Amino acid sequence: MKKVLFTALAAATISVASAQNSAVNSAVLNHKNGTLDKALTDIEKATQHKKTQDKGKTWFYRGVIYQDMIGNPIYGKMTDEKTPLVVLESFDKAIQLDGKDGEFGKQVPERKQMLYGQVLNQAVEFHNNQDWPNAIGKYELAHKISPEDTTAVLYAAYASTANNDYKRAITFYDELLNMGHKTEDVYKAKVQLQQAAEASDDAVMGTLANGLKEHPNSVYLMQEELKYYLKNDRAEEAMDKLDKAIAADPKNASLYAVKGNLLERKKDFDGAREIYKRAIEADPNNFDAYYNLGVLEYNRGADVNNKAAKMDYATYQKKGKALEAEAKKHYQSTVPYFEKAHEIQPEDKATMQNLLNAYTRLGRKADADKISAQLNK
Repeated sequence: MKKVLFTALAAATISVASAQNSAVNSAVLNHKNGTLDKALTDIEKATQHKKTQDKGKTWFYRGVIYQDMIGNPIYGKMTDEKTPLVVLESFDKAIQLDGKDGEFGKQVPERKQMLYGQVLNQAVEFHNNQDWPNAIGKYELAHKISPEDTTAVLYAAYASTANNDYKRAITFYDELLNMGHKTEDVYKAKVQLQQAAEASDDAVMGTLANGLKEHPNSVYLMQEELKYYLKNDRAEEAMDKLDKAIAADPKNASLYAVKGNLLERKKDFDGAREIYKRAIEADPNNFDAYYNLGVLEYNRGADVNNKAAKMDYATYQKKGKALEAEAKKHYQSTVPYFEKAHEIQPEDKATMQNLLNAYTRLGRKADADKISAQLNK
């Protein structure tokens, strides 16, 4: 009798297990047939039963079914903002139970990549509608789905900046840096956000120092660092640092350009002019050097003109014409520098405006009209 009872119990157990496996199989079949509501009902039953709740197949198909509901014209209404997270959790559990090389575990990466695209598209839609909080939330979820991808993090930083949440934007840029995405633009953006958020000088200088380790030739980062050196009465340190950098890399035109900028700040215009010329010797296409030389010459002409304008009539009759002639020489000297800068960066508006001013001062109407047309395109 005991043997018969044992056999009967075993038969009952097989029957229940078979029924639950049948629920998984039914879910798979309904998914294949496109009846996702029935597939969902079946797979949720399977996730609750002790015979199938620890099977990788169960959780893989749970993720697949929920995922395919997202954006579906019929079943999409059964999803909400939490659905992508349910999908992700299902796939993660499938790998946990089946292993990354299991029959179902090895299918997860492709499915996750698809999910990443779905969530990123949702984020972009919110972004385009300037719904910054929802856009940021979706970007964060996309990053959670694909932790190695930098796109979602970068756009989360953009969205946070647009939302004037500078501190949060900084955290996203820090995440990019931690991921190894150490571009000059990332450091530049972080510095600008720190400045907007009124971070301490030490914090900003720390970012600048780290940025310059990665991008030692960055003119922007060097110039910003110099501002803080000057602000904190450390001009001599800045100059010493530049001189050592130039000694180590004498053909680096960017270093000369930055030193010229520092000399300008110290009102050593003659010294700045010579350094900018050395920058051009090192790099005949150094935009900053040509542009700054043009500015220096133009300002010299403007200073002379201002002296003439302040003279009384009698003094002007004696010295005014000579001063105007001197000013004209400076305006003539400025033109080749701005023309070369314009050649190097033909879209730069500031260069075009300065050229227009110089041509106008010199009475070169045809040239002024030509550059004005370019400026107003």
